[in-house]
Amino acid sequence: MSSHDVNFEQLEYKVVDSVARIRLNRPDALNSFTTKLYGEIKNAVRLANSDETVDIIVITGAGRAFATGGDLQEVLDRLEDNNPLSMYAYDDNMPFDTIKYSAKITIASINGVCVAGGLALASACDLQVSIKSAVFGIPEARIGLASSMMPSLLLSNISLSKLKYLLFTAKSISAIEAERIGLITEVVEDDELDRRIENLINEVRRTSPTARSLYKEFINRMLPVAPNSDLQRGFRSTEFKEGLRAFGEKRNPKFQRKIEN
Repeated sequence: MSSHDVNFEQLEYKVVDSVARIRLNRPDALNSFTTKLYGEIKNAVRLANSDETVDIIVITGAGRAFATGGDLQEVLDRLEDNNPLSMYAYDDNMPFDTIKYSAKITIASINGVCVAGGLALASACDLQVSIKSAVFGIPEARIGLASSMMPSLLLSNISLSKLKYLLFTAKSISAIEAERIGLITEVVEDDELDRRIENLINEVRRTSPTARSLYKEFINRMLPVAPNSDLQRGFRSTEFKEGLRAFGEKRNPKFQRKIEN
């Protein structure tokens, strides 16, 4: 199958010099994830995986954001939908395992804001190069969401104490701090990102494709995995619904102080 056989609406896909380049293309929405975009990312990676000429996959964003997590209006619409299967569109379209278990080397080219699901996407990649002005964070708890993906993807990168701090405070950090704690691979000046990505591709290609693939397999065996059912537990919280409504109404959410079972 060639890339010409698949049409994507919310991302751009092309193969240049055996590199599959995926560019999220919802710049006006800061590349927030609709279920369609989630599914298109998954299928773009599948397409690259099936292309024998491709050995490296690079994912980046259009505009001033890499990606900013789920499209909150769609999430709220699905939560309030009477169809009990509506929320399972997220389970069906999540791309993170497809990226994590790809035999190809995956690189996140972080061109701007990288938070929530955007950070999950970057963390699912093998290597992350960020511009200096990018910011990182896990803000889900501010709207009442506990995402099982974040601990699963980040625990192997940063210390437990740093992970808990980011999850419990929802605080944003700089690219410099993200590199310091091991959240990303490296930081470059804003105008150096494309050049560094090309240099990194050349560095990776000095090693054997089979050895790289086996190393990924060995490492993935040791990493934690979150079951899909945990994702739905976070979505079903009444506090999450309140958080989404408050976000849309530009007010502070009214969370209760007791813990939901």
